[in-house]
Amino acid sequence: MSEHIRYRSIILFGMPGSGKGTQGAVLGQLPDFVHISMGDIFRKIPRTGRFGQEIERYTSQGLMVPDDLTVRIFERHLMVLEMQELLVPGQHTLILDGMPRSYTQAERLNAFIDVIQIFHLKINDTVKAMERLKTRALRESRLDDMSDEVINRRLRTYYDETFATLSFYPKDLVSDIEAGQRMIDVLCDIANKLASLP
Repeated sequence: MSEHIRYRSIILFGMPGSGKGTQGAVLGQLPDFVHISMGDIFRKIPRTGRFGQEIERYTSQGLMVPDDLTVRIFERHLMVLEMQELLVPGQHTLILDGMPRSYTQAERLNAFIDVIQIFHLKINDTVKAMERLKTRALRESRLDDMSDEVINRRLRTYYDETFATLSFYPKDLVSDIEAGQRMIDVLCDIANKLASLP
């Protein structure tokens, strides 16, 4: 990772099933935006390796991967992207999906992440969020997301730990987005806000 550089970043925040991955993938197709999904990074790490086995121990129970391990994997991923010249500091803006997910992670990332906007994708209907998770689980073979027990634990973790992470950032950086509406409408709300950024 480049020394003394803070990466211009936009954070997608929201409970599991709120559509962070969908919106991040679309935004990541735009020039000069680089979408990074921590969930995708974790899932692509071979389960036979040291990192993979450690990650599996937590995710299979619906638990969050520890902060130290998460940040180290995130930093390594940024280094790989820079080496491949897929991430050029000063040119690209990161779209962060699932990172940071705790107050501690936000503190640790602050040294090299310059957050310019946070989109908080909110779903007030928990039943709808659970249905979305189950639909995604079937489509993407995420069998851990099929269990009501695991889903409820993930939602509790979100409310208990991840939601508190927002308090690390100035309130004027946070834009609430109604994530229960159609995906295209969510994208329009995000795009309209992005268009107004300097």
